[in-house]
Amino acid sequence: MHRHHGRVLVLLEPHTGVAILPGGAPEVQDQDDPASTLRREAEAEAVARIGSPLLLGYVTGPGMQRGYLRYAAALTNVGPAQPDPATGHTYTRILATREQATELFDWEPATADQLAAVHEARRQFGLPRAPRQPFSELTTPTAW
Repeated sequence: MHRHHGRVLVLLEPHTGVAILPGGAPEVQDQDDPASTLRREAEAEAVARIGSPLLLGYVTGPGMQRGYLRYAAALTNVGPAQPDPATGHTYTRILATREQATELFDWEPATADQLAAVHEARRQFGLPRAPRQPFSELTTPTAW
């Protein structure tokens, strides 16, 4: 989440435009700490640094091989875009309101629950509700 505007960092695949959230599978160096995984993945995928993550819950559903943890964290800074070491993709990084983010993802039945969890995180972080506005692309290094 972007502290000043209460928006969400969304990554867009460069070749397909598919939207994803920063995150991924734990690795040995994460020492079984999901927050460490999130920090590492945000840095690798988005060249983004985050504050202390807040666990929102998890998502499971029919056809999913595993559940996914959902965290929220304030962005502290974003560096110049670089390829993700795991995929070689340089993602387009955008800031979107939570409602816009749900429109970008195919979360179907879980959408309402995930949106409610994000609004709870917004409340806990003391962030304002972001007004609907155009997406903002992060193209230059920025710190908050």
